[in-house]
Amino acid sequence: MQTFLPFPGFARSAEALDGPRLGKQRVEVLQVLRALELPEYGWSGHPAVAMWRGRTPALVCYGLACVREWTSRGHADTTAAQVAEFAPETADASQEELAVSGQLPSWLGGRALHRSHRSNLLRKDPAHYGPRFEAGLPDDLDYVWPGSDDLPERPAAVGRALWVVRAADPTTLGVLVDRGVVGLDTGSGIDVPADLEQGAGGLRALLAARAEQTGTRRRPGKALRQLEALVTEVSVDDEVAVPVQEGRALLLGRVTGEYSFAGSAALVPHRRPVRWVGVVPRAALARPAQLQDPRSLFRVVLTS
Repeated sequence: MQTFLPFPGFARSAEALDGPRLGKQRVEVLQVLRALELPEYGWSGHPAVAMWRGRTPALVCYGLACVREWTSRGHADTTAAQVAEFAPETADASQEELAVSGQLPSWLGGRALHRSHRSNLLRKDPAHYGPRFEAGLPDDLDYVWPGSDDLPERPAAVGRALWVVRAADPTTLGVLVDRGVVGLDTGSGIDVPADLEQGAGGLRALLAARAEQTGTRRRPGKALRQLEALVTEVSVDDEVAVPVQEGRALLLGRVTGEYSFAGSAALVPHRRPVRWVGVVPRAALARPAQLQDPRSLFRVVLTS
């Protein structure tokens, strides 16, 4: 994972990149943005993530510069909207405007950092980068990894908290909508009722017991934490939503009952009943990029 900045200018850096690397930068920017902004996404300790911490608008600006260069070379793109919604309020701002408002990282312009990126790019593709970089540039420099700027934590989003439940496929979405439920499959490894009075600790014990009974080895992971939340944290009258219209909108509802188990053969065996009440656009979220969270159950904030 890397965001290549052979030069301080985002557009100039993008222009310098070879085709395959430029195309991949769009995806890597998305990975870094998600690692910065989405809980439990992963990669949070990677130095390429750390250097951008607190500077999401600047990373969005760099990512969109890569997109513009990519499309100017005649390629199609599907990442621009995903990148932009991590900082919608500044997505149209130029690098110069971000500099004036103090939103660029302090390490940008550091000679050693940019030189180390040029060196590594030269090693990766001498034919492409040799004519573009200065003569005599060594191709064996280590990457310079700056730390993050010391910034105050981002203010919490203001609005109503709600649970988002993501359907695995259109068929599962149909079950949720038609039967008035939200829930999870057996991906956590628990294929029996999980309504244990012991709470989260009991679910972990149950997972261990099921693994022993079935002869499979499964460690507690994200899927189990999501099941723990469905069983022990989601409550009657909580507001919930499922993404619909290919993620462009949310179907809102309220939990009307307790957890139940519909059987291991059901598409949604672990479930709670819901009364659906209406649809809101994706933009109604305080931070729409939160819907890029790959988890099946997570919390977001609705502004209206």
